[in-house]
Amino acid sequence: MSDTAYPNGRFLRDDQGVRPDWWDPIKYVESIEQARKAVEDTAFVIVSAKKRPDWGSHRPGVELIFYMAVIDYETKVMLHEVLESPKDRYVWEKYLALHLHEVLERAPQAIGAAIREMRRPGTASKADPERHEAAARDLREAFKEIRRDTEFMTAIESLRNGVAAHHMDKKSATMDPSIDWMLTAASTRARGQTPFTSQIVEYSGKALAAIQTFSHAVLTP
Repeated sequence: MSDTAYPNGRFLRDDQGVRPDWWDPIKYVESIEQARKAVEDTAFVIVSAKKRPDWGSHRPGVELIFYMAVIDYETKVMLHEVLESPKDRYVWEKYLALHLHEVLERAPQAIGAAIREMRRPGTASKADPERHEAAARDLREAFKEIRRDTEFMTAIESLRNGVAAHHMDKKSATMDPSIDWMLTAASTRARGQTPFTSQIVEYSGKALAAIQTFSHAVLTP
């Protein structure tokens, strides 16, 4: 997924709902399968790497690679479910919002921790901290574009706390946020509004593109 994943194009209507003419679910599923293989392969590598006596130095950088792969895989899966199951967007879109919130918060922190270890005197890590820092700056700028939308950030924070992460609003001890979210999903479906126009979908795609750009920058020889 990249910023060009939302080109101006015709929207088609069929028995599955409304979707852009550029959407190719078959190719997208293939990309999910590739992402799943990447994260599984990385997990197996980590199991072997843990046997090394200098694993502690390598751990932040290697686990960062795993975390980036997990974000890539999970984001693709949830985007696919939102886009291919628009009638059930009440379920999938709230978890996509929760996932996006965590990515915006945790990914920069994980990158920072890995870079600190790479710069630590005496570390066994062979990773290039300057290369990671340059890629991190680009990622932070991309995330900043999303964070500037303060109304959106407030909305997903509320969605996270009152609907997705908890089954009941912790402050009011009521189901009001979930009720409001259900009504929003129902009215959106009734209007025939496609998930492709969702800000949650749009910003999740942009965050995913930033993660992929970062990973490419630090892993490509």
